[in-house]
Amino acid sequence: MRAVLRQFLLLSLLGGCAIVARAFPPSPHYTLFGVVRDQVGATLAVEGAVLVLLRDNVEIGRTPISRDVGPNGNYELAISIDQNRAGSRTYAHNAVAAQGVFSLVVEMNGAKFYPIEVSGTLRAGQGGERVRLDLNLGADTDGDGLPDAWEEWQLYQAGKLPGAGGWDLALISRDGDFDGDGVSNYAEYVAGTFAGDATERFELRIREKTAAGVQFEFFAITGKVYSIEESADLRTWTAVPFTTVAGGATARSHRAGAVAILPAYVVSPNATSRFYRLSVR
Repeated sequence: MRAVLRQFLLLSLLGGCAIVARAFPPSPHYTLFGVVRDQVGATLAVEGAVLVLLRDNVEIGRTPISRDVGPNGNYELAISIDQNRAGSRTYAHNAVAAQGVFSLVVEMNGAKFYPIEVSGTLRAGQGGERVRLDLNLGADTDGDGLPDAWEEWQLYQAGKLPGAGGWDLALISRDGDFDGDGVSNYAEYVAGTFAGDATERFELRIREKTAAGVQFEFFAITGKVYSIEESADLRTWTAVPFTTVAGGATARSHRAGAVAILPAYVVSPNATSRFYRLSVR
């Protein structure tokens, strides 16, 4: 009798689990990650800053914004996804429906700041995706993805002063090249270089090739984090250890402590051909 009773309870529990799975169908998280930057392109480094997830203008989650930027940025936000099948209920109060609309806001020093990238419609995926979304703070009245304050700063540095109608922000667009140095204005914003000065370029230059490796140099901006990647086929890239001091300890990234042209030493086998590129965050 006891054996039969145990078997009956087990079957009932299994049946209950199956019913719950149909009624509350969650998916794996939809994960956002990236860099939050201020209105002049510097990585946001404010103590206590957080990124808040909103659904229907109601907070349903939050994550800290780190003052240090890592390989994937300075924030990561996991969004709960509900499959939202017909006849089912939302499995959690803080879930977003698959392909559902959400918004983001940065809170710091008691105030809220909406990144430029949330001015449009943000939609979650089906769940299980990892999506990079860099967020840039500041007003963007011309809607080109660049903060007005940064554009005005570039115009001022280039000797362009505001007219009767204010600053002519149309002179600088996201994909344009204001100083004609071959680097887009948005890339200059991310790199921290002046978009109106062609002598400041985000590039990796080869200085010397030896049997032991390669010596490069690049223009570094205070607070920016640099990595050097290599590839044999221009398709797959891998970060490689390097040092900015000959014979010094190597690392896969370097945070610039000042504005300077820095050397970079990479060990590279003499018998192999490699492509190299520089990344900044």
